[in-house]
Amino acid sequence: MELAIAAIGKVAAGLGMSSAGAAAGAAGTAVGGATAAGSGALTALQGFSTALQVLGGLSAGAASARASEQQAVQAELEGGQEQLAGVQRQNKMRRELARVLGQNEVAYSAAGIDLTQGVAADGAARAKQQAAQEISIDQQDTDFRRSLYRMRAQGLRQRAKSERGGALLGALVPVAQFGISVAERG
Repeated sequence: MELAIAAIGKVAAGLGMSSAGAAAGAAGTAVGGATAAGSGALTALQGFSTALQVLGGLSAGAASARASEQQAVQAELEGGQEQLAGVQRQNKMRRELARVLGQNEVAYSAAGIDLTQGVAADGAARAKQQAAQEISIDQQDTDFRRSLYRMRAQGLRQRAKSERGGALLGALVPVAQFGISVAERG
């Protein structure tokens, strides 16, 4: 626009209209200055807006990553709780075995049956074998559930890393757009 006004001023000066040419030239310079000032203000506002977008994106990514890290810690705690619950279940099974064996010994002793052989010994061996099998199954189940909690925690930590990286990459987009906009304006 300022080039057009300056050209009009030169044409007017060439035709002998020096006051009109001077006025047009002055108007061109004023418009050019206003345009330059407006362009600088626009660039500053776009830069500020871009900075806010970048900060907002980075803050959102960091918050999301912190939430994932907290979920990972929670999963690890749940894994520890599962271990305690497994120990409690297994102790309960052992107490139940001792209770059953004790009742059987009392019953066999009251009937006058020898506890070291025969039916009494076979019954005790079967009860111990069954309890050992149930305890082993429960231990395997507990270990499996704890492994799931550990895998979940590991996945959540990986997600937190990805969220941080995604926020950094996402911050580059508005910066690139700002740079392109400034370059297009010249």
